Amino acid sequence: MSIGVAAGAPGDETTSDLLRRVDQATRSAKSSGGNNVATFRPEMSTTDTIRNDIELHLEGMIDGASGALVLHYLPEFDMRTGAVLGTEALLRWQHPTLGLLMPDSFIQVVESINLGAKLGRLVMHSACAQFGLWQSRGVGKGAVLRINVSPVQLVTAGIVDTVAATLDEFRLDPSTICLEITESVVVQDIDATRQTLFGLKDIGVQIAIDDFGTGYSVLTYLKSLPVDSLKIDKGFVHSVDTNAGDLAIVRSTLALADAFGLGVVAEGVETVAAAQTLLSLGCHRAQGFLLSRPLDSAAMESLLAQRVVPMNFSETGPAV
Repeated sequence: MSIGVAAGAPGDETTSDLLRRVDQATRSAKSSGGNNVATFRPEMSTTDTIRNDIELHLEGMIDGASGALVLHYLPEFDMRTGAVLGTEALLRWQHPTLGLLMPDSFIQVVESINLGAKLGRLVMHSACAQFGLWQSRGVGKGAVLRINVSPVQLVTAGIVDTVAATLDEFRLDPSTICLEITESVVVQDIDATRQTLFGLKDIGVQIAIDDFGTGYSVLTYLKSLPVDSLKIDKGFVHSVDTNAGDLAIVRSTLALADAFGLGVVAEGVETVAAAQTLLSLGCHRAQGFLLSRPLDSAAMESLLAQRVVPMNFSETGPAV
């Protein structure tokens, strides 16, 4: 049994308002596995608004007709030199009333109505189109474009052919594209995952395991998967300079990567102390708000054209 609870001040809410909130809370309880009690929270209304908007306008959004789905780009730097090594494509939804929404606000809704694979293809196509445009202008040569691949997208039939066709369309060197998958994806269906990843490696793209460290079952399979790099989860990077456990995990990840000949990128570098600690451990590739926030395509193009951003991680902060 799933139960929803909502409260309101007399005279401030109507009966229909309260019933709607109870319904939203009940659905939240069901989505949490059932046999649960959920109390209405304001964000439940936001979720309902997003769900309704997606269901009403989804085809236009994903087909690109509305222009509501946009990509921003999170740069990756070499913290030793300030060199711009690449960028990660991040999906955003420019909602007409709620403003710029992050993927966490709508991805689950998209996947619940079986359109996750279609959205993933749109992101890959749009990101590669932009990367190809930059390179046609002489910008971003030698840089890497990182694209997140969802669990739904990874198990979609024909993903290898889709990626290959997209790279051919925009005349991209496959080695400059890095597809990022999470640890949870790897262990869901290891045989299917292994087959798909080897297919992707055959066309020449790079493979990275994202959010590494959040689940250790992947260690069993790491030696048999065609992986090029690990991305240390931001949860371990935030306090790497103060938390002994986080420091131990980062050190272990770096040692593991070294043993397997893999690259490492630190996610979520937000403090000078974290950057200094990572550098002292030999981890120099990083992303994070200390270095740069996500940029729109024009700003990312300018940064790629600049190629190097001077960095000096002193106590007063980096010279970025």
